[in-house]
Amino acid sequence: MKQASDSLLTLCPILLKAMPGVPASPRDKAWANGRLRTPFRVYRENAALRRSIFPGKSCPPRSSVCSKLGEGRIRSLLTGAHLILTFVCLTLLVVKSALGAGGIVINLKEEACVQSSYIVLRDVAKLQGLDAVWIDGLAETPLGPAPEFGAVKIISRHQISEIVRNAAGPVRDISFVGAPAVQVKLQGRQLESKDLAPVLRAYLLETTHWRDQEIAILSVGNLKGIEVPPGELNLLVSSKASVSGRNRIMVPIDVVQTGKTLRSFWVTADVSVRAEILTALKKIPAGKTVDADDVVKAPVEIRDLDANYIRSLEDVLGKVARRNFSPGDPLTREAFTNPFLVKSGETFHLRLERNGIVLTSLARAEQDGRLGQVIRVRNLDFSTSLKAQVTGRAEVRIQ
Repeated sequence: MKQASDSLLTLCPILLKAMPGVPASPRDKAWANGRLRTPFRVYRENAALRRSIFPGKSCPPRSSVCSKLGEGRIRSLLTGAHLILTFVCLTLLVVKSALGAGGIVINLKEEACVQSSYIVLRDVAKLQGLDAVWIDGLAETPLGPAPEFGAVKIISRHQISEIVRNAAGPVRDISFVGAPAVQVKLQGRQLESKDLAPVLRAYLLETTHWRDQEIAILSVGNLKGIEVPPGELNLLVSSKASVSGRNRIMVPIDVVQTGKTLRSFWVTADVSVRAEILTALKKIPAGKTVDADDVVKAPVEIRDLDANYIRSLEDVLGKVARRNFSPGDPLTREAFTNPFLVKSGETFHLRLERNGIVLTSLARAEQDGRLGQVIRVRNLDFSTSLKAQVTGRAEVRIQ
């Protein structure tokens, strides 16, 4: 039998008698080793193969339902229960620290974007807690006006804490975590093609000769990352020079709000113009004077927005082509010129008007001249060189 003088199993200090169920054996065979006997059986089977779960204890528990308890098993169970209770207490402390005594934790962000003119707590922090109704009300706590578009406003944790605690009252236990300060910006809205299409159409109507029903804005580019402030604003083409291509334009846009220009940027736009203009009905060689049988009016997809195409037959009749035209080619104003009404070496009547008196004499042209041009002529009567303006076919007038 074993002696347990310093264990929980030590009985009252009275002499114990051998229990009937314990066989009387010599001390060396009963493993008493000189100690007083106890009423507990000792199991030594395969003792070398057993290990202790908890250091310093005699042996691991054999079974949760075993009625044959030993000193090591009781110590192991008590130590395990102690560890479990410690873990539960620590978990409760962590939960209490996370939720606060009142169940509200305000986790501040480092950066925040607001869409309205006023900042509320929901914009700058995430709120956690058990009282959902109270959190929803606290989230709408105003923190001050939003900054101007493009500016940054910094609100410290201390400022937010004072505002929130004044709004919540002393009965609430609120904890603040997260960033020490929040950088707040006013969030704008992304510009879209539909916002700029009317602006570009008005610009083309003002700077070109195309009509409203002939212009179509297919797409607007270079809008990625372009934000404008919320609210009413004006988008205007600025006074800077624009760049035009065949069917694409690039123009600068100013964002104006309450009379103040907030930002400027360039956009590109693909434009389609379809209009009725004059085209060549047949081949027109360079130097030919155009007549009505050479041209026809037809709807055409305009390939060059800057070109000045001819719409009226009167604008091309009697003019001379400067280059060759194939059938179907659109006619532009710069490709035609007025014919020479006076040719060099040609003799014609020179007309002089002074104070209602008209004098005429013969003269010879020393230069070719079109209608309205000033050329040099020589008076044949006096053999003097003069300057005269071409007024018609073989007619000039002294300036």
